[in-house]
Amino acid sequence: MRNLHILIILFPFFISSCATSPYLVDYEPINIFLKSENISNKEYYILRNKENNIQTLRIFNRGKGKKHVVYPNEIDYTSTLFEQKYWNKLFHSYSKDTIQKYWKEEDLPGFKFINENRIELFNYNFLIRYPKIEKVIVISEPIYYHNKKYILFLYSIDVIANSSKPQIVVVMKRDKRKWILVEKIGDYNCSGCL
Repeated sequence: MRNLHILIILFPFFISSCATSPYLVDYEPINIFLKSENISNKEYYILRNKENNIQTLRIFNRGKGKKHVVYPNEIDYTSTLFEQKYWNKLFHSYSKDTIQKYWKEEDLPGFKFINENRIELFNYNFLIRYPKIEKVIVISEPIYYHNKKYILFLYSIDVIANSSKPQIVVVMKRDKRKWILVEKIGDYNCSGCL
């Protein structure tokens, strides 16, 4: 009887420990992307705070919220990868995640990190503390899409003097055990972005 009580108590913990995470285990695709973009760890810093996935969802959907709206008589710039049933699953899985996440040195080896909020980058106090930093990379946590066939993540380079490159959503997939770039989706709020 005692063993039955122990089993009843431990069973939920065992089941919850076997649950799969909706996030990647390692960050190989991001490292491959940074290398393909010729991002030097001597010139660029990484913002330790991961960008919120709401931004990734917003850019991929071409609008805020769950609903995907395409107005009549307007050109639809939505990615060809967008499929409503997979979008609904993606939105449901990631839109409620508001927990702030942070990059660790082992996630993106060789890079230096900045411990600031994005909104404070390159303001007066930042420039006093870090006078030599001119370029900071902002990246979100990669998220799975289309039954884990693709990963999406937000990527932006914030630069001093507010001449930042536009933020984009990067889409990658694994092909024959190698991560390859599928598409870069520009922010629809930015004129002339991809």
